[in-house]
Amino acid sequence: MRIAYVDMVGGAAGDMLLAAFLDAGLDRNALEQTLRGIVPDGWTLEPKRVVKQGIAATYAGLVVPGEDGDPGHHHQDGDARDHAHEHGHATRTLADVLELVEQSSLTSRQRERASAVYRRLAAAEARAHGTTPEAVRFHEIGQVDAILDVAAACVALDLLEIDELRCSPFPLGEGSIRMAHGVYPNPPPATANLLLGWPTRVVDIAAELVTTTAAAILTTLARPGRQDMTVERIGYGAGRSDFPFPNVTRVVIGAAAPAAWHGEDMPLGWDEVVVLETNIDDMLPQHYELALERIFAVGALDVWLTPIVMKKGRPAITLSAIAKPLDEQAVAFAMLSETTTLGVRARRERRHVLPRENASVETPYGPVRVKRAGSDGHSRTRAEYDDLLRIARETRLPLPEIARVVDAAIEQASR
Repeated sequence: MRIAYVDMVGGAAGDMLLAAFLDAGLDRNALEQTLRGIVPDGWTLEPKRVVKQGIAATYAGLVVPGEDGDPGHHHQDGDARDHAHEHGHATRTLADVLELVEQSSLTSRQRERASAVYRRLAAAEARAHGTTPEAVRFHEIGQVDAILDVAAACVALDLLEIDELRCSPFPLGEGSIRMAHGVYPNPPPATANLLLGWPTRVVDIAAELVTTTAAAILTTLARPGRQDMTVERIGYGAGRSDFPFPNVTRVVIGAAAPAAWHGEDMPLGWDEVVVLETNIDDMLPQHYELALERIFAVGALDVWLTPIVMKKGRPAITLSAIAKPLDEQAVAFAMLSETTTLGVRARRERRHVLPRENASVETPYGPVRVKRAGSDGHSRTRAEYDDLLRIARETRLPLPEIARVVDAAIEQASR
């Protein structure tokens, strides 16, 4: 399992997270091509190298003309986007942002993650202003650069093949800060709402160290705390402001250290998954097919149905799914939106897993994808069912016959 740990050395902002991922090796061209599927033009991405208190880092250089203001504004994002409302820029509602995300070329999982960030953000803003999420009008965090920052984080996790995102305690400065609505305590109310239940640490400086955008991204997609890992990459993302300490966000990427166990010389690793369940007694059976398809599409590792009997002897179904921790929000939302249920239970579980790899084997029907699990002397290889089904449809041969021929080819290849 690959983990990315966000270490908020000097704090965190949306563009600092983006810069840290770029510094850690995120493919800039692939990222930019994906982001232009959301907002095609009117912005530039020009990363550059800077030094912050002796630490070499990357500054994202995401610029949206008309949204960037006074560079001297001491906001962790490094720009004056908080003055946007004062300068007459248009605001966006949650529906506006979700529509922009939904109509983009992001993958279904990226769209679900980005949407989950903004839904959490809207809930925090609504609580701060005494209104509803639907009525919230985003100012700074509804502008193009903030939308791209959120999307970039979701895309980066996919491009860097991150299975789980973790983060350090959130550093909080002192004093007050100026925002679109006026002068606010530090951190501002929406950010404070987002950080409820999360570890924080106090820093003796009058500056906003964690922006609302970064707080929304991390509290939606990450888990608190560091985990043992074999470090593979490290990236530093710089903020524009200068503090007495390095104003950088550090991202450490690596493979989770396995809890090794050897039984009959078979290596066994482990990872952590989320099990999500809900009981349903009022949904038409025909509707489960599409629901399962869409739950798989947002990242579920497995989805299944179990017949149960509920109160008063009513027959019902337990809908269950397994997901990586990073996909919990997206899978839970899909279960809620694609079924008639009103709530989804979730619990963390460890699972022991065999080493596995994907490969391809030549057969009389052409190449067939296979999965290998285990190690030498204790391995097994199985053909991808979708490939067998495709061959059966193309050749009009019985599926059992194709399976026998492919299994023979796999056996021959393994000798």
